[in-house]
Amino acid sequence: MPSPSARPVVVGVDSSESVLTAVRWAAHTAHLRSAPLHLVHAMSSGWDLGRGVVALHNPAMHKDGRAALAVATSVAVESAPGLAVHTDLVSPSPISALRRRAREAELLVVGTRGLGAFERALLGSVSRALARHPVCPLAVVPTANHLTGKHLPVLVGIDGSPASGRALEVAIEEASRRRVELDAIYIWSEPEPGIPHADMPEHAHRMLSQALTGYREKYPEVAITAHVAEGDPAQRLLEESRHAQLIVLGRHGRGRLTGHVLGSVSRTVLYATQIPLILVGLRI
Repeated sequence: MPSPSARPVVVGVDSSESVLTAVRWAAHTAHLRSAPLHLVHAMSSGWDLGRGVVALHNPAMHKDGRAALAVATSVAVESAPGLAVHTDLVSPSPISALRRRAREAELLVVGTRGLGAFERALLGSVSRALARHPVCPLAVVPTANHLTGKHLPVLVGIDGSPASGRALEVAIEEASRRRVELDAIYIWSEPEPGIPHADMPEHAHRMLSQALTGYREKYPEVAITAHVAEGDPAQRLLEESRHAQLIVLGRHGRGRLTGHVLGSVSRTVLYATQIPLILVGLRI
């Protein structure tokens, strides 16, 4: 039963079958959060020009939109019986429609590798727009993802930045809800300024230990595995993700993992991950 005060999990929906993977994942996640699920279909394509969105609207899309929402609703209810599901058919572009709903959302979910114009836009301009203006955590669910491996841990990348600290908060909450372990990893590819290469492993362990301070006591039900690694951060995260069900990364940080807006690590993981990825910004 959804909590009356719970903020919704919002999902962008189009007419492609591949987006239903994101709907299934979002329904399961909303159920774990005791939150309602909001399915949003935008009837127009659009482009974010920085100062606003240019949208094209075709009235013929109305029927297709309702059909897409009906299918998505059926999939969501089947995936999480008893889940409160709301649908929204809107005329703005996907970018502006999802950005507005993200302001009131617990989590915004989009799919990848869709066949429709809506989902192609999501992986490009929408993801970038939301990364530039973080409103709530953004989950990107690959088409290939299936709700298997529910026993696998949640993986979080730590780099010492405030954004990765926020990512850690989200990751351990997800691990607690899913009743799985948390795998926290600090990856470095070159020494920090002023730290000799030989001292970096000790420094990395110290940074990771500081980041995890208090979490084992706050979440005693979550077993935490902490380790450090040297190498390319994006590639190491993708390697580690083969043994995880979810990756959580910070954005808008200044560390090696978060760098700049949707930096190289986040971008590489976003386009290559085979499991869901949650990008987390600082609270605003």
